[in-house]
Amino acid sequence: KREGMPRSEEQRHAAFSTLQRHGRFRQRSRFVRARSRTRADPEISDADYEVPEYTVRESWPKQELGINTFRGLGRLPKRCRQKRLPTNETRAIAPNGAMTGACFQLHMRQPHESQPVLPTLFLPGFPKAASTWLWECMHSAFTPETVCPPQGPWFDPQKWSKRGCKGRRFMLPGIACHVLGGCGHRKELFFYGAGFGNLFDAGLAALHGPELPLQLFRTRDRPPPAMRGADWSQFQLSRFESFCTSSNFTHLPDGRMHPSCCVAKASNPTRWGCRWHETLRKRFGRTESVWFQTAMPWARPGEFNFASVDFTPNYLCTPSALLNIHKTARNPEELRFMVLMRDPIMRAFSEWSMFALGWGWDKNKNFWQTMAGQMHAFRNCNQTLFHNAELLRKLPTSELFKYITKCIRGTAMQYITNSVYPICVEAALRIFKKEQFLFLRFEDLMRMKAPALLTLLSNFTGLHTDSTIIKQLRRKGECEAGRATKAPLSFGKAEAAATARSNLQQHMAEFEAFYLPYDKLLQELVHPAFAWDASTHDLSKVKVQKTATVKRSK
Repeated sequence: KREGMPRSEEQRHAAFSTLQRHGRFRQRSRFVRARSRTRADPEISDADYEVPEYTVRESWPKQELGINTFRGLGRLPKRCRQKRLPTNETRAIAPNGAMTGACFQLHMRQPHESQPVLPTLFLPGFPKAASTWLWECMHSAFTPETVCPPQGPWFDPQKWSKRGCKGRRFMLPGIACHVLGGCGHRKELFFYGAGFGNLFDAGLAALHGPELPLQLFRTRDRPPPAMRGADWSQFQLSRFESFCTSSNFTHLPDGRMHPSCCVAKASNPTRWGCRWHETLRKRFGRTESVWFQTAMPWARPGEFNFASVDFTPNYLCTPSALLNIHKTARNPEELRFMVLMRDPIMRAFSEWSMFALGWGWDKNKNFWQTMAGQMHAFRNCNQTLFHNAELLRKLPTSELFKYITKCIRGTAMQYITNSVYPICVEAALRIFKKEQFLFLRFEDLMRMKAPALLTLLSNFTGLHTDSTIIKQLRRKGECEAGRATKAPLSFGKAEAAATARSNLQQHMAEFEAFYLPYDKLLQELVHPAFAWDASTHDLSKVKVQKTATVKRSK
């Protein structure tokens, strides 16, 4: 409780309104106690359960106790069930170089058979608004290793079933694998759109992959008991061929390569989407090797209760991605979307810092030149709609989607338009109901304690948490951003970072004028708390730290 704040609820509301009018606490959202489904614990105080007032609801959307299974779009045509395909059925090529098309998709599964599980829970926006931090928190808090009874030396999939996990709902991400054999959970799938390759048009099989043993979806890929060292490395590598070509896993005619798989070749080592690694030659004596990049878990409907996830933070500004998500869902109303929004100026600065100073994808190290160019391009893309909130809201849906696709784009390195939040939110609310969204300000997320955050996420998603889990995470220092130690690239001591900060400070008034009309529109669409001002982009409040430059190849 703040010193000097009145005690009664009516007085607190009146005082808070006065402080807002006078500019104090304007951008610090009012926090209230979250309603918890878990039993009260004396070790956790009421203050630890405080959440932003705008997140409180009278009731939460009903959570279906099921999974977003995909049976297939139909039976494979007769021509596709032959071992040898007609030539015209082998011409479609997926972005990873694999053959795809109608003859490589899932043959309709029966209701009692195992089926691939598509994502139910999304974090579609926005990049550089703590999506990775939230992923790491949820990955610690809601995976089956945390929620379900522990596995023994030999993996038992029934311990993850409804019965084995005592009816608790958990989070089970898809996996991505390395050409050398290791697999792990994948945060961002980029399957539905917003990436640099058109993965969705290759068919859903390229997303859900072959039917893999459920044990591959553990948080860490583990060897069978008593298998160690070189044997485990060889086993990891050799299993790919069976997964990709055996009908037991692909559910295609035996020997046909699954479209989520490809053949990496020493003769083409840099092919995008199917890269070669020299270790395959030096250690294993190979000149080519089969592997797959992405796979989702498979399960029998009714037997399991988990949510698969896709935290690709560029979907919200890509209408085609949202439409693809909608049309492939078993029931679109079961889907949930968490949207993180940060001071738009600081978000743009952070994204530029990552791509220009960190990864080196953006070769232009002149921050203001890049930003001024993007602001000018967005203004000229459609001068009639620029800063015209009233007209934007009245646009027919098809025209709104065309405007976003042409002028906002939603891909990486669109620093300015990736911070124009309300236009993308307006588009999303034309497809899904508002109650399916949990909107959070980055600045509020950074203030929340683990009990409040996990309770809020559990209420919204139906994922299980309890006081035991919360205490375990707090002891590990997880799910509380205030205890994080990572230093942002944009506030390093390098000369390029210092110059960029100076440019940002010099042109701050231009950034504020550019984003102000969109901030006002966002408040209308979401909540009055979604506003930012000088207090949230005051560079003097951020401590400059020494940082290492992380290089990532394109």
